[in-house]
Amino acid sequence: MSELVITGWPTILLAFVSSFAITWYYIPKIIKVVYKKHLSDRPGYHKIHKKDTPTLGGIGIFAGFIFGFLIGVNGYMHTVSYFTAAALILFFIGLNDDLLNLNAWKKFLAEIVTAFIIALFTDLHFTSFHGFLGVGEVPAWVSYLTTVFIIVLIINAVNLIDGIDGLAASVGAIASIFFGIWFYLSGDYGFTAMAAALLGSLVVFLYFNISNGRMKIFMGDTGSIVIGFTLAVMAIRFNELDAAGRSFRDLASTPSLAIAVLIVPLYDTLRVIILRFRNHQNIFKADNRHIHHLILRLGISHRRATLYIVLFNVMMIILALLLDGIGILWLGLVLLVICSLTSFLLMHAVKRREAGLARVTGQPEVH
Repeated sequence: MSELVITGWPTILLAFVSSFAITWYYIPKIIKVVYKKHLSDRPGYHKIHKKDTPTLGGIGIFAGFIFGFLIGVNGYMHTVSYFTAAALILFFIGLNDDLLNLNAWKKFLAEIVTAFIIALFTDLHFTSFHGFLGVGEVPAWVSYLTTVFIIVLIINAVNLIDGIDGLAASVGAIASIFFGIWFYLSGDYGFTAMAAALLGSLVVFLYFNISNGRMKIFMGDTGSIVIGFTLAVMAIRFNELDAAGRSFRDLASTPSLAIAVLIVPLYDTLRVIILRFRNHQNIFKADNRHIHHLILRLGISHRRATLYIVLFNVMMIILALLLDGIGILWLGLVLLVICSLTSFLLMHAVKRREAGLARVTGQPEVH
């Protein structure tokens, strides 16, 4: 009996549908187990939710994603085993952290190990800086170290924005749609399947995450770490497709466009790290200084805050596509200036609002 082989767009559809179905099946079961075993996430200093809420939604995300990915990739990607192994390591590290509060340095070390797995044993590493500051192709050791740095950076950046309902999943969905379309038009069906599988699981998770009833669930580090890792891998692939001349469209500012796709987690991480250094704080310690915290302090709801941030993300992607011709450095500076100006105006609005409330209530301002 001959083997059934599915190729092209049907594999991509299969990746999305199977990921969607598996995640839809498992998340309600995870919620029931969390309530039964009293594993809910409790409110705290840097946490915004007001009542115990089930976490571990990342288990459902991972189950759906990895199932859809392995079915959809269908021989298109020869590095499947290494990616899957690295994703499994991060999944269990995230699960350990959600259940037992893993030491930050141990988690950081695990992220470095998985990043090196990708850099050393696959073709997913930076081989070119695309002419940035006159640098084109780079030596192997620079390629490996840059790849590790980017993967670890994006993993932690996505983890840091997972602070309000729907934000991390929405950013992941936007990036998956952008990269997925780009990969498909470039004929890279294996990575298109990866993007489709991640999108399928995130769409389901978003449905439960933004609900207000007993079926609400958080992804936890189990989800955010795997999402960040997958987005990092897709960002690297996006850069390397252009470097190899295999992208459907020639780009002048490929790295800056990739930054625009992930601008929300990357800029927020840069901003928060600078603030923590300035205040002599542990850069790994959670706080309430993120952009989404500022928006909530304006009296805006979680859903609306997520919507505003998502629209900003989409706007930055469109702007980067339109300004691609100005070059990597200039486009990067444009993105940085816009983000910095937006952050400054947002902080100014928060201070004005809280100063007004302080005058009315007689309470001190929150800094």
